[in-house]
Amino acid sequence: MLDSKKVATINKVLAKGKLVALGALVGILLGVGGTIFFQNCNPPGEDKGAAATAVFGRFVEQTELVGISQDYCIVDKYPDVETFFDLFDLPWTANSVWYRYAGTLKAGVNMDTAEMWPDGTVVHVTLDQPYIISNTPNMDISGVLEENNNILNPIHVEDVDEIHRECIRISEENAVEGGLLEEARIQAESDITTLFKSALGDEYNVVFDWRAA
Repeated sequence: MLDSKKVATINKVLAKGKLVALGALVGILLGVGGTIFFQNCNPPGEDKGAAATAVFGRFVEQTELVGISQDYCIVDKYPDVETFFDLFDLPWTANSVWYRYAGTLKAGVNMDTAEMWPDGTVVHVTLDQPYIISNTPNMDISGVLEENNNILNPIHVEDVDEIHRECIRISEENAVEGGLLEEARIQAESDITTLFKSALGDEYNVVFDWRAA
């Protein structure tokens, strides 16, 4: 098996790809739909609270609001060497794998747990913190680039599986540290605000309350 300590200390390369604001399109489409719906209904001022509830109900039906998408690519060398009772390395047992792992991360908000209540021209929205919805690998380019095998310490399938898991961990850890969840939070607020203002009017303000993680 790979030496976990050495794997953990290897330089990690995360090539951040495009950040795609998927939620913006969703917000615009739903906002336009909401505008048409409420223009047809033409609710009086005192019914705006019920209208806000109806708008939010439509939005919650999505369950998940995908706020942001990020492509990434990790290329790294993963060495392994046997040791003598963990006292020192046995250099003639060294092997290594050059591995590339690429994919797309999506982060967003769970709308199934969202809550909303109107207060005059203010709409209060409570949401759970954004989270990574999916981490989808690009198998067309992911995989082993080079193997330096060793008959005294052969590379096993489970070694490659361990590298795969390590790459997933690195990709998500770097994305969080790079602000992906914060981007998803900003996008979610923008989409929901756009929806309410399109349906109810610019005089309405949306206040967000994010639950603790």
